[in-house]
Formats: sequence, C-alpha cells, structure tokens
Amino acid sequence: MMSPDDLKIGDVILVAGRNPAIEKMQKKAGFGESSKWTHVCGCLGGYTCIEAAVPRSHLVDLKKKYLDKGIEIKVLRRKGQTDRQRYKVALWWATMNNLPYDALQFFWMPLSLFCAWMGSALHRLFSSRMRLVCSELIAQGFYKEGDYLFNKPAHLVVPADFDNPQLFEEVKE
Repeated sequence: MMSPDDLKIGDVILVAGRNPAIEKMQKKAGFGESSKWTHVCGCLGGYTCIEAAVPRSHLVDLKKKYLDKGIEIKVLRRKGQTDRQRYKVALWWATMNNLPYDALQFFWMPLSLFCAWMGSALHRLFSSRMRLVCSELIAQGFYKEGDYLFNKPAHLVVPADFDNPQLFEEVKE
C-alpha cells in the first residue's frame, strides 16, 4: 500500500481503470503494455488528487477510490523537475477543479491518434479550453509551465503517454 508520505505534490498517478475502449485504442496506436493505463490524475499532496471525470473534474481520495478497491496504480514523478515547478504544475491542476468533462472527445479521439490534422480540426470544432479529459488535464499543467514533454498538443495525449521512463521515474513505496 502506498503511503501518503510517498506521494508528493505534482506526482502523476496512472490508473489501470479497466476501460476496454481506451485500452484498445491505445494498443492500436502502438502503446503495447502501457495501454493498460486508461486513466491519469494529478497528486496535490498525500492521497488528494485531481482527476477529469464525468461529469466534472474533481478532487478524489486516491486511497478510497483506487487503493482500497485493489485497483492498480503507478505513481510517476517528472524527471529533472524542481519542487517549485512541481508546485506550479499542481496549482494549475487545482485551479481546473469542477470543469466539465469533454465527453465529445471520445467520438473523435481515435481518429486524432491516426490522423493528426483531422484530430486538430475536430478538436477546434467540438472542444473547448473549459472542458478536458483526464490526460489532457494533466498534460496541460506541464505545458502551462513550458514543459512540452510530449511534443504534441495536450488534446492528443493519452494516459499511456505518461508511462515513459525517459520522462518520468516511478515512485515506489
């Protein structure tokens, strides 16, 4: 069991959410074993995390929502990031609390992974900066601080993108 002392503000939490649609989409996009990570949230310190979920982004207790239920998680920390940078990223995440979830993104997200120009056009047509999916919320926090870690727009980031040992180190108990 992960202790709240092991979790730091700005950590990224991957969740094996057992969402077959997202898992299948990520596998087709070439993410292999990382495809099992179908949800991502950001740690605000201890067990308190923020996640984009239906119907709105909200704070969750990581222990109650995932750990106590035996749902597999993976805690990641951005390599080379200072404490100040981690705090700023997490502060941005926290300000996004209570935003509507971008449910429309699920209709065009599979297309956007295979045809970037179409995905960007559909994103502009159907999306809003005030509606986010989980991976977009977490990536956007890094992007707002000038850390363009994925070299693609935040709306094209999927949970499996975060399972990257070149960018993140795993935090173990």
